[in-house]
Amino acid sequence: MSTRIPKPPRLIRVAPQWQTWASHLPALPQLGSPELGADVVTHRTSWVRRFHTPAGIAFVKTYEYARWSDLVRSLSSRSLPFTASRARREFDAMNWLNAHGLLTATPLLAAEWRTAGILRRAILVSAAAAGEPATTVFEQLPDAARADLARAIGRFVAALHATGFRDGNLDLRNLIVAPAAAGWSVAKIDSPRHRLVRAGPGEDRHTRADWARLTPQLERWSLATVARAAAARP
Repeated sequence: MSTRIPKPPRLIRVAPQWQTWASHLPALPQLGSPELGADVVTHRTSWVRRFHTPAGIAFVKTYEYARWSDLVRSLSSRSLPFTASRARREFDAMNWLNAHGLLTATPLLAAEWRTAGILRRAILVSAAAAGEPATTVFEQLPDAARADLARAIGRFVAALHATGFRDGNLDLRNLIVAPAAAGWSVAKIDSPRHRLVRAGPGEDRHTRADWARLTPQLERWSLATVARAAAARP
């Protein structure tokens, strides 16, 4: 049984440049609609849509808990009052990465719809990072170029960890890569499970978990060792 999403939303995070982008996007009550924009990915309780605007490419990610069954399943971790939504956590992760000189998308807006404090819908709007998902790019490259990209990814993961960022969602599809003067640029998106610790060298169970998640994906092209070796170099 579905319920109506409450209105209006509460703006949880707003970037200074949001008003420039807002003039080119649907109004907030409609912005999270799955019928608007170009389909990027669709799941039952979340979806991502792409908008081409005069200001650039924007992505709108929506999390929805309209059905009571979805709401009950999410109560323990994402929907309770005073619990940060995934949209808010992703916005904060992008802000943190940008502030620490690590590439990511540009967060523009995080908004939540709640009833009696219970989250019913959340949206995240971001300006696209330059490039394509690493999974797509790996498919298109010859072996030597794949190794170069794997080394760039290894160095990027090492830099993430050295700053104190533990991602918790380290998938190749969430690494946006592009050719650059020094080889490859790598940006990280979609980090709702991130955590922050003291910056510095060394590993912990969270860095090991990040690598444990990423390694099998790199092994599709036998490149896990290449990436780990690059990450280990000073």
